[in-house]
Amino acid sequence: MRASMRGSKLDLAFSGPGYGGRSLSPSLMSSMKSGRNVASTDFIHEARFMKQALIIGASGGLGGALAHLLLDRGGWQVLGTYHQTEPLWQHSLMTWRALNIRVETEIASLMTQLPKIDLLINTTGILTSPYHGPEKSIRQFNAEHMMMSFEINTAPILNLAKHAQTALKASNQPIIVALSARVGSIADNDLGGWYSYRCAKAALNMAVKTLAIEWQRSLPMATLIAYHPGTVRTALSAPFLKSGSTSVTLSPGDAAEHCLQLLDTLTPANTGSFWDWRGQKIPW
Repeated sequence: MRASMRGSKLDLAFSGPGYGGRSLSPSLMSSMKSGRNVASTDFIHEARFMKQALIIGASGGLGGALAHLLLDRGGWQVLGTYHQTEPLWQHSLMTWRALNIRVETEIASLMTQLPKIDLLINTTGILTSPYHGPEKSIRQFNAEHMMMSFEINTAPILNLAKHAQTALKASNQPIIVALSARVGSIADNDLGGWYSYRCAKAALNMAVKTLAIEWQRSLPMATLIAYHPGTVRTALSAPFLKSGSTSVTLSPGDAAEHCLQLLDTLTPANTGSFWDWRGQKIPW
């Protein structure tokens, strides 16, 4: 059984006799089974017992794995975004929304539909563009490519935070995760190269640190971190995975598990920090 109210403040899809360890009320189940319209107040009453996750880029390898894992855990309703093509897989507690992460008005519109966010994870990012790869030498540097990298790797977390504050404040202890990369660490940079990507991720890390300081005053129960998921076997990393390499790579499922395991241990005292998939802090 499925019910949905698209375009309203709440867009929920409930299925089965219960969710999150709690049964649906008999009156709501009766209305759903009979096909009668269900008042939004009924949904609000039921939904407040569930945690709400927003995964930006849930159509990707890691984002999709995180969505699956949260749904498998139970007690979560997930809203996932995609850029162009809606994924084929569905779940009764999963809602899909198209989103161009580069367009602030689309982000603002999405946030008006979310009364609460307990977990916000941005998994989007680029390493290459159609005409430029990661620079091995300064001779390959292209300013337009760098600006695109900043636009997709850095700016979105700030626009998301700007427009999500009301929904985040509705949560008792919201967690916000910006997917970063170890190559964005200035202290850990011993190899050089990859100018655009490194600079964009370093800027993302600064954005996380700066925003965390502001939110300690205005959103003190929030935990905001930058997170390096490791080398995940996805489309982004595929061109750079060398056959026979001894470097550790992770499946999207394993990477998602490591991420959620870390988040289970964090508190607001950890806000404004940078972590890797092993659960270790990375120097800025």
